[in-house]
Amino acid sequence: MSLKILDYFNYLEQKSPLHYVDLRGKTLFIFMITCLAIYLNQIIPLCIILVALLPLIFFGNFMKRWLKSLLFLTPVILLIVVLNALFLKVDHPTTKAIVLGIRLIVLSGFFGLYFQTVSPDDISQTLIKFRFPYAFAWAISTAYRFIPTLGKETNIIIDAQKSRGLQIDSGNLFKRVRNMIPLLIPIFATALRRSWQLAEAIESRGWNATKNRTFLYSIKLKWWDIIVILLSLGLFALFLYLVISNVSLPFWMVINIPEQFELRRLFLIAWIWIKNLFMK
Repeated sequence: MSLKILDYFNYLEQKSPLHYVDLRGKTLFIFMITCLAIYLNQIIPLCIILVALLPLIFFGNFMKRWLKSLLFLTPVILLIVVLNALFLKVDHPTTKAIVLGIRLIVLSGFFGLYFQTVSPDDISQTLIKFRFPYAFAWAISTAYRFIPTLGKETNIIIDAQKSRGLQIDSGNLFKRVRNMIPLLIPIFATALRRSWQLAEAIESRGWNATKNRTFLYSIKLKWWDIIVILLSLGLFALFLYLVISNVSLPFWMVINIPEQFELRRLFLIAWIWIKNLFMK
């Protein structure tokens, strides 16, 4: 899977409704959605959450980038679905495998949307408002800011090594892992050089010279942030109700792939057909 997928998790400064939502509300909302997506293990409820994700992506103006991320994730999703459908020792393994695939799409969509609408400056300011030390808040926001940058530099290093004749994509799994070793030294060297340059830059600007920090813009809760927080608390109440009461889902939400369409059975039929074909 290409490291270009990290571009989907890079912050983009735009004017969209999602960019104006406070970080605290978005964080609480994402946490509740993650809890529900992990707890629910049926196809229909996860599809409902996926459908609810689409308007958010549309209002955030990220539909094109989301579809690109799905293109990169497709091999991973297919691999997860096939392997789990073949090797899970549970009832209806194909259904469980499809649930895992939809769950991955839902979580990647929500988290990608979250990272694209959360500014590193907002992360730092929010942590400081929660009484975290400024050094810790700065380290978290800086790491968040530079992960996509390091991903782009890694792609550049990979392309440079390929142009020198390094065969990264050929051979078996162990050979490919061994071929990745020449990439580690330039990647670590680039990361260390960037961290050293960053340290010199902040030292020259008098980093952490004063205890009281000021910001150009101060984050404050607006009325729409209150609505997002209340919605998140409602999702949390729903999650607690489902966990504590262990209530069964309505019958129309529970569907399973029929036995005759189980992926394991279809693979077995295909294998027997191919075997008989060559034996003739």
